[in-house]
Amino acid sequence: MTALPIVARRFFFAPFLFLLLLVPAMGRAQDRAQALLQFEGVQARYQAAYAPGAVARDARELLEPADQAIADHALKALDAAAARSFDVAASVAAIQQEVAAAGKGAAAPSPQVVAAVTRFAQLRADYAAKDQAAKFEFFNRERAKPADPARTELLERMAAADMREVDFSSQLLLSSVVKQLARGNAGQFTSLPDRTLDMAVDTLWSRGVTSPRPRNLLTVARELEKQVTQALLAALPDADVAALLAWRNDPQAAAEREALVGSYRAEVKASGAVAIRTMVRGWPRS
Repeated sequence: MTALPIVARRFFFAPFLFLLLLVPAMGRAQDRAQALLQFEGVQARYQAAYAPGAVARDARELLEPADQAIADHALKALDAAAARSFDVAASVAAIQQEVAAAGKGAAAPSPQVVAAVTRFAQLRADYAAKDQAAKFEFFNRERAKPADPARTELLERMAAADMREVDFSSQLLLSSVVKQLARGNAGQFTSLPDRTLDMAVDTLWSRGVTSPRPRNLLTVARELEKQVTQALLAALPDADVAALLAWRNDPQAAAEREALVGSYRAEVKASGAVAIRTMVRGWPRS
């Protein structure tokens, strides 16, 4: 008569035991994901590129002067649409979740790694806050240091240049739509049903940068991103570089990096598509 209650209690507590084992693993994955996002500067990057005002500003920079002169109305429409579609907090949370899943509960970063990540993030923030003259001075000073194998390898493990490519592709696509609206060619978008419009935007994104000028600009953007990151790494103490390199060389690092780039691209691409649809649907039909 006592066997059934004992068995019942065992089955009752089994899920709780499983959760007790699972929670630390989830915590470790989240710790790693948060550290990686901080190390790569994901939130600061997304905020700079997609916070209110940033999307229209970056789209304007990719327009030719003749298009800039007539694009004010289209850029205002893009700014309003982007404010509704790009959600920094939601996107960063989604990226962190994907990176955590790729980490598969691997060991949380050591205190040394966490401290190194914090110092590197502060270096990046300090650099971003400098004026152009101070940035130039810092860049030249740090880039003049002899090449360091550990820092070179750590740079190769980072996703900064790949995320810059995502940002550039997004800016190019949005500026292309703005250009067509400004030139009075809205009909090619406004006449499409939602599904076809979404497919068209997806095709434009997948086609990527094909014409020579944008392709050259992308090459320059990626290279500059790498060089600035290299200068920041040169300013980091050797002990921090060694700790970060060991962390980014562990078995889960490659999967986390791939998840970071993939989820960042997915968030930017999806939000950009919503912005384009919102802008086009609100545009007056000719």
